[in-house]
Amino acid sequence: MINKKLIDKVRPKIETSLGYPLPEQAVDSPSLGATPEGADTGGFFAVRIDDVVAISARPEWHDKLRHILNDIHPDLLFSVAGAFEISRLTLPDGVAIWGPVPCYVADESTWKPVNDPRVVKLSKKQVGEINWSIFWHCVSPKSLAHFGIYEGEQLVALSTVNDNGFKVYEIGVDTVQGSQGQGQGTAVVSAAGDWILEQGATPFASAADWNIASGRNLRRLGLTYTYSTLISWKGKFMVPPQPIGQPLPDYAVYDYYPRWAMNKDILENPD
Repeated sequence: MINKKLIDKVRPKIETSLGYPLPEQAVDSPSLGATPEGADTGGFFAVRIDDVVAISARPEWHDKLRHILNDIHPDLLFSVAGAFEISRLTLPDGVAIWGPVPCYVADESTWKPVNDPRVVKLSKKQVGEINWSIFWHCVSPKSLAHFGIYEGEQLVALSTVNDNGFKVYEIGVDTVQGSQGQGQGTAVVSAAGDWILEQGATPFASAADWNIASGRNLRRLGLTYTYSTLISWKGKFMVPPQPIGQPLPDYAVYDYYPRWAMNKDILENPD
């Protein structure tokens, strides 16, 4: 079962995105409300906590959306299949669905930090030198705090802390290609989480289920899976990559299907 204490930490954040209170228990069909006024989304947001599913969407989508929701189980809704099905409705209006996005939360009782002397809190000057095209999962120079690992003069791992409101601080993390597998991502996330708890705030992070290593790192530190979302944006419909990582280091991973069977309709990201 989901940790109720952790849900309560992020409940105001979730309800602000929904525009209405989270249902207390599951019902036969997901709750459906209107997108909150001024929401910075494409007009669709869905959250799943155990069997409770709540959705906000543009009112003009509601009738057709309800037909989709009545036809698809929450397990499928919160999957790549669900993102495709909802996007059939939203793409004519220029809106794409992405997800599911597993969300992780921690507090003092779950947090398991590592003490890594390689990590430094970046100065304003060091932040100004960050190449954001490399560390693109991290938020921006405007983040509350930045933690990094340097090899010589080169920044090879970075975590950032962003204020999501309601004393929920989100951690973003990236490592330079070729530096993975050395515990650097875990180390900088740990430093960010320590700092967040020192501020009296709640550590929060997300890691897609196909990003195996990132999810492991978050769980190792005590960030606990708490809920999933489907999000939207105005723009191109994107699909996730193949799973990143391995079950065990010395065991090969193979495509189940031959290369000729891969979806040739998927185009390379022009950005």
